[in-house]
Amino acid sequence: MSKYELNDILSMVLRIGVVLSLVLLLTGITLLFVLHGGGGYTLEQVANYKPGQSTLNSSAIPLTGMVNGLAHLNGIYYITLGLWVLIFTPISIVVIALVEFIMSKNRLYIVLSMIVLFDLFFAMLVVPALFHV
Repeated sequence: MSKYELNDILSMVLRIGVVLSLVLLLTGITLLFVLHGGGGYTLEQVANYKPGQSTLNSSAIPLTGMVNGLAHLNGIYYITLGLWVLIFTPISIVVIALVEFIMSKNRLYIVLSMIVLFDLFFAMLVVPALFHV
């Protein structure tokens, strides 16, 4: 794969990820207003969110209920999915680049890409557990 083809693929993935995330976020916000809340939370509870004081946080939104929440037009789940898409868009870019570097046998960039992936997953999975975030 040429450098230009890789850039085209990475650019397309970034565009699709950002646009899909934006659509999901706006859909979720619209549903919150139309249905006056979501996920068992009233619109007032969502609007008056205060870090550390509110029961509305990411741990209160189980990923196992994602399909059911989306099917029932629950705005909280649309917002959650939009944020997950936004988070995994740059991760997918690193994975695509890593595959390309493996195919081209570019050892330096393979190692660098793996370090970046390790850092991303460490920051997402280990650091929050250490600080109880």
